[in-house]
Amino acid sequence: VNMTYDQEKFFLFSMHELGYYDTTASIDYILNVTGHKNLITIGHSMGTTNVIIATSVRPEYEKKIKLSILFAPGVYANHLLVGGLAEIFYNTWFRWLNVYHEESYLAKGSTMLGIVDAMCSPSSISRNLCFSGLGMISGVGSNQTVEDSVMKMVSKFPAGTSFNVLKQQIQAFRTGDFKPLNYGRKGNMERYGLFEPAPYPIGIANTPTAIYYGCCNDFLSHAKDSLKLSRRLKNVVKLYPVPYKKFNHGDFLWAKDAYQLLYKDVLVLIDQYTPWQLRSNMTIM
Repeated sequence: VNMTYDQEKFFLFSMHELGYYDTTASIDYILNVTGHKNLITIGHSMGTTNVIIATSVRPEYEKKIKLSILFAPGVYANHLLVGGLAEIFYNTWFRWLNVYHEESYLAKGSTMLGIVDAMCSPSSISRNLCFSGLGMISGVGSNQTVEDSVMKMVSKFPAGTSFNVLKQQIQAFRTGDFKPLNYGRKGNMERYGLFEPAPYPIGIANTPTAIYYGCCNDFLSHAKDSLKLSRRLKNVVKLYPVPYKKFNHGDFLWAKDAYQLLYKDVLVLIDQYTPWQLRSNMTIM
């Protein structure tokens, strides 16, 4: 690594690099430190794409993941209710405001994160507007959200990513496919050896996978796209619609009844894939 977080070139990556390099390196590090042969992964939203990419393009990692748990998967996105808004935002930021110098998105020190921090800090006079905006993006009408808890979390995240990640998400919304970022014919040949990037071969991996999704009110991960993913994957061991119709995208992280609606089932599933010597002594009630 010869770049730092403060350099814009640091952010010239997409979801492909996050899955191909970062996720696999994290898996190897954990297994090396613990001495275990495999592990269980849990991802939410865009975080679900990392393991999917890793096991699709680096099949040697399939045996290192004994269970992959996906919350509100962000793999397919052509039914995304706010997909058009993401495209409008991207075009506004780059074409109308001419912010071409930034490759980072919501990263520390970036213009966009500065705006979010100013609006969403716990002491901000616009915190109610920020909270309402989160609801409009995640899914409206859920009574599972505690404002104080959410605003404290928003003050600590997001950690930032790249605009190439956003472009790849918009690409998924436009095409209905899950494939590497399109850099144009010349760029694609340099990176992939193809004029057009081919969809990820997600059906080749035999990783046991559990999909947890909101049935009706997740604006950032549509149930139809989760079901599409379940049909494409080779080894889906659980397909679980959260039993609350207003459960939204953020509720996977901060719902006040998350244990009963979601985490309880997840813990039972994790125990099934954990050797009895390593299981928690906690009673799941």
